[in-house]
Amino acid sequence: MAIDMASPGSMTPPHPKATPSWAKAWRSSRSTVLGISSVVLLAMTWHMATVFQLVNALFVPPPLAVLESIKSLFTTGELWYHLGVSGEEFGLGLGISILLGTVFGILTGWYRPVEEFLRPIIIGLNSMPHLAVIPIVILLFGIGLTPKVVMVVLSCTVTILLNTAAGVTNVEAQLMRMSRSFGASDYQAIRTVVIPSMIPYFMTGIRISVGRALIAVVVSEFFASKAGVGNLMISAANSFNMPRMYATLIIITGLGIALTQGATLLERRIQRWKD
Repeated sequence: MAIDMASPGSMTPPHPKATPSWAKAWRSSRSTVLGISSVVLLAMTWHMATVFQLVNALFVPPPLAVLESIKSLFTTGELWYHLGVSGEEFGLGLGISILLGTVFGILTGWYRPVEEFLRPIIIGLNSMPHLAVIPIVILLFGIGLTPKVVMVVLSCTVTILLNTAAGVTNVEAQLMRMSRSFGASDYQAIRTVVIPSMIPYFMTGIRISVGRALIAVVVSEFFASKAGVGNLMISAANSFNMPRMYATLIIITGLGIALTQGATLLERRIQRWKD
């Protein structure tokens, strides 16, 4: 019986095993599946705790009752009015914070005297417990739109400013030398070199500030307001409507997650564009 012996040079390397389709599908959807699983597990634990009376149902209502309250808030249209009020406060406050934080961030990062002049104020605002000044802001501006906008500005401006300034100070020295060699003025260097380079830092500040702005709006509405999701939640708590209170809390949490994820996706897209 003859045995066909192939020479070593004629041997072809084995093909790598193809990754199964189910493994590819799992890798692409793992983050979503695990995230949803954690929420489902939390809801099941909550439900079992109420079924077996491990918690007082008077203070922790069953999940189904909370879901029914969420449905009622959406179907009656009451929620949309309160979301509109809070959205106006959120948008105005964050917009002013972005404007102030960007301008002063560039100035403090570029000009050393400006940074030294503003340093005590920046450190003070960054160290100050903003929730503690809500009563003072309400005394000064009343219970309308203005105090909520002021609280958002206090909560977010310094964060955006510090991240923007960090982006300015971390511009590549080679790019700066090149711009100066072509005779660029401060304005031209900032516009053509600094601003494109600082965008990742700036977007990080925006992503962090989105959550801080929502917290500032909601907590401000707890103290004194005529409308808004914070007012909706505190009114439910005062009337001891626990399903409605938990429903509002879940809606606020979902809104915060959506806003933060949106800012994160925008940050990643801008980062890919820059690269």
